[in-house]
Amino acid sequence: MLRWTAGLVGCALALMSSGVVAAGLMDAYHAARQNDPAFRAARYERDAGQYAIAIGRAGLLPNIGITGAYSNNKGERTYFTRAGSSREDLDYREEATAVALRQPLFNYDSFVRYRQGGVQAAFSDAVFDRKEAEFAVKLAAAYFEVLFSLERLALSDAEIAAYRADRETSERRRKGGEGTVTEVAEAESRLQLARAGRADAIDRLSVAILRLETMTGKSMAPLWRLRPDFTPGAVQTVSLDQWSALAEESSPEIRARRKSYEFASLDVDRNRAGHYPQLDFVARASRTQGETLSTVDQRNVINSVGVQLNIPLFAGGRVNALTGQAVANRERARAELDAAVNEVLVEVRRQFMAVETGGSKIAAYQKAVDASVVAVEGTLRGMRGGIRSNVDVLNAERVMFVAKRDLAQARYEYLLSLLQLRAAAGVLSETDLQEVASLLLPPE
Repeated sequence: MLRWTAGLVGCALALMSSGVVAAGLMDAYHAARQNDPAFRAARYERDAGQYAIAIGRAGLLPNIGITGAYSNNKGERTYFTRAGSSREDLDYREEATAVALRQPLFNYDSFVRYRQGGVQAAFSDAVFDRKEAEFAVKLAAAYFEVLFSLERLALSDAEIAAYRADRETSERRRKGGEGTVTEVAEAESRLQLARAGRADAIDRLSVAILRLETMTGKSMAPLWRLRPDFTPGAVQTVSLDQWSALAEESSPEIRARRKSYEFASLDVDRNRAGHYPQLDFVARASRTQGETLSTVDQRNVINSVGVQLNIPLFAGGRVNALTGQAVANRERARAELDAAVNEVLVEVRRQFMAVETGGSKIAAYQKAVDASVVAVEGTLRGMRGGIRSNVDVLNAERVMFVAKRDLAQARYEYLLSLLQLRAAAGVLSETDLQEVASLLLPPE
C-alpha cells in the first residue's frame, strides 16, 4: 500500500514538473482556448450561426438558373395501302437551353426570414459569450483545484509528520511511566487517519491535474502559487442593485433569451405571410433546336420579360394552424425569458453574497489559524509541564490543520466567486483573469 501510494505521488509530481517553463493562469487560459474541445465546439457553433444572415438575405436577391436538355428519338412509321405496306424511319433529335431570372418584388415571407437571420446570428453571439465566460470560470476552477490539491497534500504531509512525532513522544512517555497506552493508541489512530487523508489528497491531485491538462491539451507545470499574504478587498464598490441592473443589460443568457423571443415573434409574422400575395420579376431566354414528326431542323429563340403574381386563396387551414403554433411558441419564449432573468438575478445575488462573506470567512479562518498555532504551542508546553496530555496536543494539532485547509479553500473559493459574479453579470473579460493571475507568484 505504501509502495503504491509513493508511486502515485511520484506520477502526480512528475506531471507537475515535466515542463520547463512555469505555467501561470493566463498560460493555461490561452492554451485551453486553442485546445479545449468544448470551447472549440462553441466557437464553431458561433461561426455556423453567423451564416444565418447570408442565408436570410438570399431570399431577397435574384435567383438565376440555366437549364438544358438533349434528347435523341428513334422510331418508325408504317404506311398501309392497297398495294401493301411501307416503313419510314422517324429518327430525330431535340436540344433546348434556357436562362431564367427571378427577382422577388414583394415577398413578405422572405423579408421576415432575412430579419430572422440577423436575430439568429445575434443569438449565436450571445450563446458564445455565455459559453466563453463559463469556459473561463471552468478553467480558473480547474487551475485553482490543482493549487488547492497541492496545498492539501502538503498539509497532509505536515500532519503525518506531526502525528508521527506525537506517537513517538507518547511511546517515550509510556515507557517513562508518564503516559498511557490510550495516549499511544490515540496518536496511532490520528496518524493512520492522516495517512488515509493523504491518499485521498493524492487522488484529488491526480484528478485535478488530469482535468486541467484535458482542457489545455498539454502538461501545465509547475503552476504558479497564490500569494501567501493574499487578503481580499474590504468592501465591494458596486452594490447588489447595480450588479443586478448590469446583469439584466449585459448577461449573455438574458440576451440569448431575448433573441429567442424576438425570433419567435418574427416567426408569427412569417407564418401570417402565407395569406399575403407574392410578386416576382421574371425574365427568361430560351433557345430550342431540333426536329419533330412534322418539321425538319427547326430553331426557336424566345425572350420574355414580365412579372408574376401569386395570390393564395385557400390552403386547407394550414396557414392559420401554423400561425397559432407560432403564437404559442412566442409565448413560451416570453416565459423562458422571464425565467432566465430570474435565474440570472438569483445567481448574481448568490455570487455577490459569496464574495461579501468570502472576505469575512478568510479573515476569520486566518485568525483561527493564528490562534490554533498558539494553542498548539501552549498545549505542548503544558504537556511538558505535566498539566496537559498528549491527547490534548493531538486535538490542538487537528484543529490547526483543519483551520489551515479551510483557509486555503476559502481563498480559492473567494477568487472563483469574483469571476463567477462577473460572468453572471455578463462582464467577465480577459482583463479580469489577468487581475486574478497577478495574485499568483511564479515558483522560485
